[in-house]
Amino acid sequence: MWTQVLTIAWAQLRITRNHLPRTRAGPIVATILALLWYGLYVGGAIALASVLPSRSLAELRLFLPAGLLAVFAFWQIIPLFTLSGGWSLQLNKLQIYPVPDRSLFSLEVFLRLTTAPEMIILLCGALIGLLKNPALAVFSPFCLLLFLPFNLLLSLGIRELIMHSFARSRFRELFAILLVSISIVPQILVRTEWGQRSTPYLLRFARYRPMPWSNVARLSLSRGSLFDVGCLLAWTALACWFAWRQFEKTLRQDDAFQSAARSASVSEAGGRRVGVRFFELLTRVFGDPLGALIEKELRSLLRTPRFRVILGMATFFSILLFMPLSLGNSHSAHGGFIHNNFLPVVTLYGLLLLSDSLLLNMFGFDRAATQVYFVTPVNLGSVVTAKNIVAIFFISIQCAVVLALSLGIRIAGAKTSDLTMTIGATAVVSLFYLAIGNLMSVYLARPIDPMQTFKKQAGGKAQLWFFGCSLGMFVLVGFAYLARWAFQTDWALVGVLLLEFAVGLIAYRIATQSALEYASTHREDIIDKLSKNLSPIGSS
Repeated sequence: MWTQVLTIAWAQLRITRNHLPRTRAGPIVATILALLWYGLYVGGAIALASVLPSRSLAELRLFLPAGLLAVFAFWQIIPLFTLSGGWSLQLNKLQIYPVPDRSLFSLEVFLRLTTAPEMIILLCGALIGLLKNPALAVFSPFCLLLFLPFNLLLSLGIRELIMHSFARSRFRELFAILLVSISIVPQILVRTEWGQRSTPYLLRFARYRPMPWSNVARLSLSRGSLFDVGCLLAWTALACWFAWRQFEKTLRQDDAFQSAARSASVSEAGGRRVGVRFFELLTRVFGDPLGALIEKELRSLLRTPRFRVILGMATFFSILLFMPLSLGNSHSAHGGFIHNNFLPVVTLYGLLLLSDSLLLNMFGFDRAATQVYFVTPVNLGSVVTAKNIVAIFFISIQCAVVLALSLGIRIAGAKTSDLTMTIGATAVVSLFYLAIGNLMSVYLARPIDPMQTFKKQAGGKAQLWFFGCSLGMFVLVGFAYLARWAFQTDWALVGVLLLEFAVGLIAYRIATQSALEYASTHREDIIDKLSKNLSPIGSS
């Protein structure tokens, strides 16, 4: 087994090394941000290591099970609504080699450590703190490590189950939105009375003896028995069976191209039944070739599972995410701002979700097929214009749905200032994002797998640019709010938005022209970047 594992790891290391010379600032900044993020958890681990030695055994019996329950919830739930599953094997590239299935399964389980490394850091801090506690036996705190196999196996089983569910074309979008909507549960518990009422029940559930976190807590505090050992072994065996069963299904799946073809054929049939007249109207309004390009872009995006999931998240999940903030604590500074500006906040958040696939990487879904744009008589400028028009179309749909749902469930009012701010801010931010996106799509071209809905597909430099665009959005909208606060009138807000929109038109024209010039002289480099294949181990 270890021979195959080391071979796969060596191949992944070489592939990663080959990409390093092409990226400089992106990985460095991403590494700095990662160090800052994990530094917070290292600080939490140090705090646990400092506090736990002085705690009494009664306090540890009360709070350690609850802490392990929180670790379990973070490990299993957080990756669901962040759409990040850590590192995982690309089985379609490894199955052709003589590697035993059990070796692949073992390596996949080991890679589940990357799903929630923050929790491993905290567990290490808790382990050190318990080892220093004089009330505990010397070796009992090491029982905390028994919590790792259960979480690793269950995490793999849940991940594979989600991937199988996403493979169903009619169920994928609803299932993804349902999973991502779980993220509102912590906000409801924190910001509403439900949280205060449910706290005693959660503590009681955390100490319920047959549960694995309670078993591990009792064993770590020198209070365990054969019953706790048996329960923990039973839970671990059940998680192992579940993970192996789901992993076997993945190994037996058909080729990804066949799945994509079946999904495309189903969507093709549905598209012919529903949108024929609409697409014919586009051709009449815009003429050829622009109308045909718009039709192609609309059809391809509506068939793409990843885009449909993101569009659903931008329209429905954004409302669910900010609803507790708006209703739960409207008198606080943070909650009051969201309560008074619900429509702009939700709409701009949805635009932020759409921007990665729709604006900042317009050729990502086309991938290697982008070479067609350079060999056909159609001008590349028409292609960019068509993609920008389609982006504006979907952004308008997202804004309209958010407005209708917000008014329908009476979360936001129908004040003229709210509507003006929403429309104006969305128009300004979209225009600047289009300008930046046209440049990024050629300078930082990268492929996006349209079938992978539960996977992040952005490199370090792309994530850096995305972070910069997010900051730019806050700056643009912040100037408008600052003007309204300074002059105490909505007309100041409108004036700033109009000025920013005029500047955005100039920036869009310059950026688009620069992108077209760069694309005409670096077409081979762009096609090569969009044709990159997957490595043996990928980031989900």
